[in-house]
Amino acid sequence: MASRFMKNEREISEVDDTTAKTSVPIDGIVEELTTNIAPKLLHVSPLPASCCIFRVPLQIRQKNAQAYEPYVISIGPFHRGRGGDQFRLMENVKRWYLQCLLSHAKETLPGLIKGVSDLDQRARDCYVEPLGLNKEDFVEMMVLDGCFLIELFRKGPSHDLQDEKDPVYRMSGIRLYLYHDLLLLENQLPWFVLERLYNLTAVKNTTSEGNASSLADLVLKFFRKYVGDNCILNSSVNLRPEILHILGLIRTAIIATSKDDSTGEEMPRVPNVTTLSEAGIKFEVGSKCKEGPSGGILNMKFEKGKFTMPQLVIDERTGPLLRNLIAFEQCYPSCPHMITSYAVLMDNLINSSKDIDLLCERKILVNWLSSEDAAKFFNELYNDTTVVGSYYGQLCYDVNEYYEKNWNKWMEKLKREHFNSPWAIISLVAAFILLALTVLQTYYTIHPYYYPPK
Repeated sequence: MASRFMKNEREISEVDDTTAKTSVPIDGIVEELTTNIAPKLLHVSPLPASCCIFRVPLQIRQKNAQAYEPYVISIGPFHRGRGGDQFRLMENVKRWYLQCLLSHAKETLPGLIKGVSDLDQRARDCYVEPLGLNKEDFVEMMVLDGCFLIELFRKGPSHDLQDEKDPVYRMSGIRLYLYHDLLLLENQLPWFVLERLYNLTAVKNTTSEGNASSLADLVLKFFRKYVGDNCILNSSVNLRPEILHILGLIRTAIIATSKDDSTGEEMPRVPNVTTLSEAGIKFEVGSKCKEGPSGGILNMKFEKGKFTMPQLVIDERTGPLLRNLIAFEQCYPSCPHMITSYAVLMDNLINSSKDIDLLCERKILVNWLSSEDAAKFFNELYNDTTVVGSYYGQLCYDVNEYYEKNWNKWMEKLKREHFNSPWAIISLVAAFILLALTVLQTYYTIHPYYYPPK
């Protein structure tokens, strides 16, 4: 018993000694942590106010990763040095294009390098994360990538400037992948870098077909061949906001003819096209390639039971373009969610292949996919995104108000069941005449009974 007591006493003593050795005064802990944390504090926001080129958030990317990653070329720092053989051909084309540009430009290579060197820090601040490139590498990237784009855009509209040995124009597959890659959010150069290089390399021959009134005109002309629909990029576009990069320019061209009527309220849901059609709502295509304030794919109208929608071409190019535009709206601060609102409304309207077929019949959609794939495309387009403001809020409210009136549903049902063909109309008229004759016969049969002739 005594030995057991002595053992317990010894264990308690050892615990007390251990606690005494490991305990540190609280003041010491505070001082040590302060020393560790203070140097790590940031005195400015980690997201510069000028940031406009982002990594696509994981929750958006995971739904369709291929829509956000380059196939054949890296532009800017995010994918630089990656891909191995994947980008090797176009890296050589970049160096060749730079030589081609210097051969007909008024500026020399040293002049180009010196001309963009002062843009180093300003360009770095456009990217969402710190870049592991020293100044020499970063300036080299700006010159090579920027001059490649300038030469590419100048060659685009001019067959005289297109070399038959040029893989970009000799291999149609390369060109298609290029269109895709240059519209990715992660594959951008700041617009002011491109504009500086464009001005420094102005072509000597001002009558050249490849010379445009502005860089923006040249870029839009180049991409109109890609989008599959000349109506998406309105040629009468008024570039109101400052251009941030090529993807930003494309977005501006799409929304420039649309008025931002967004509100702080959530966009109401609307029934799908088939359901609305059964309630008497008529779907009509807007004027084809109409210029001015009523042109553009975002301009939808609903008035007196008529839903007017611009025509949209759907093919394998449409998805990546709209997805990267939506990703940009999700990342860029204070950017109106106009493309995202369009995607949400189209998802409401299209639930199945039946809705796609109806819109194709009305010439609103020109679909190069299967009806099932097109419906799936719209249903997944804006997954894991948010909509700040309601660009189509009033339109959705008007549609729902019309749809909820039972009179409209009854009238449409009557038309659908009894006036859907000439024979149905003839049958209905015949039935009405037969009913009228029956009523008259009954009247003349009963009337003499109650009112016999005098």
